[in-house]
Amino acid sequence: MKNNHIAFLLLIVLILASCRTVPVYRGNGVHCTGGYWSEISSTGSGPRSSIDNRMLDEIDSWIGAPYQYGGNSRSGVDCSAFTQSVYRAIDIEIPRTASQQATESENVNPSELKFGDLLFFNTSGSGISHVGIFIGNGFFVHASSSRGVVRESLSKEYYANRIVSAGRYLK
Repeated sequence: MKNNHIAFLLLIVLILASCRTVPVYRGNGVHCTGGYWSEISSTGSGPRSSIDNRMLDEIDSWIGAPYQYGGNSRSGVDCSAFTQSVYRAIDIEIPRTASQQATESENVNPSELKFGDLLFFNTSGSGISHVGIFIGNGFFVHASSSRGVVRESLSKEYYANRIVSAGRYLK
């Protein structure tokens, strides 16, 4: 009986911990929490249009490219140059840095994410410092500083705890 009581309490603690309300980041009018963004882990579908398919082909061509801070080619690329290059391939010009991309994009609510939307993260503790491209069903592609351009799940705690906002350039 005592073990059941302890197991029940542990379950309650785990549930409450997963629904945290501590802000991930506050600034520039953004107030996001891990719980608020947790709903995107299963939303959004993959490519739906010919432009989306062109973008997916471009994304696929970058998978495995190594990371290089300040780099902007397949021999070495950082996160914002990756997103800029993918958008350029579908004839859309976006700014160079993650923070500029966030500022100039149309803000998107987590429940309204679409393929190709940009996801912005606070990985440095001082505002938006990382960006990736949402590809649907809780996944995004980004230039990881340790693994290069990779596909990643937003359900990973590291990203779920650092997501700040989402932006749209595709109309």
